[in-house]
Amino acid sequence: MSQSPSFASLLAESETGQPFVYDEGDELSLMFDLKTVQSRMNKQHPNELILGYTRSMLGFVLLQEDTHHIGMIGLGGGSLAKYCHHYLPTSQIAVAEISAAVIALAPQFAVPHSPRLQISCADGGDWLPERHAPFDVLLIDAYGPNGMPERLASQTFFDTCRRQLRPDGVLVVNLWGSDPRFDSYYQRIRTSFHGATLAIGADHSANRIVYALASGRLPANRLLQSRCRERSAAHSVDLAKLGQRLSRALQRHDGLEPGLPGPREGA
Repeated sequence: MSQSPSFASLLAESETGQPFVYDEGDELSLMFDLKTVQSRMNKQHPNELILGYTRSMLGFVLLQEDTHHIGMIGLGGGSLAKYCHHYLPTSQIAVAEISAAVIALAPQFAVPHSPRLQISCADGGDWLPERHAPFDVLLIDAYGPNGMPERLASQTFFDTCRRQLRPDGVLVVNLWGSDPRFDSYYQRIRTSFHGATLAIGADHSANRIVYALASGRLPANRLLQSRCRERSAAHSVDLAKLGQRLSRALQRHDGLEPGLPGPREGA
């Protein structure tokens, strides 16, 4: 049986090693291969977060008082940038994306042209140390076809992340739970942030989202729940569910939500 032209075309694109867009009717997906969806957008609701791991990365709105300056490493289809631009209307967003090909696809994913959103074609490892104004939040979503670049997962890099955050700033890192280096990455982040870290899961995926607080202190659960009640109406993401995940992680000495892989000795 011969392959349909649409499948043959998709297969050919996947073999180039370049990012490509898969049109599924109501949704668009950004992909590097046929196995992994990097980003997904609902055409009718382009500002919403479709993938579970992106929703889990929004927990920072519960971990600090205000968020005005947001830094991102990794644009993908722009899901997080668009959500923050829309739902945090006073925020200034700066994004580093190493792939010019990914940036070229941004118009297809309705990434807005806005003075509040600056996208730079740059290696995040070079871009971050050069930033002069500190961030309230740093979102690291840098997995590519070959996994997490080691440069963006080193102790030196996480030390730089902490220096580039405000005193009450929050680092958010998307990691794969199936990555054998997860334990090492998590321990490096804990070292850089003096143990003030939490890791939660994501709906319908093996992603693990790590939060680290530049203050070196984790919030009280009562404050977390109060912010859930106060801020849920302003967001389309289920902050109550996020608050529950973070609360479960807060109760653990290692900061890992129950059910996540724990760090091994020597990691």
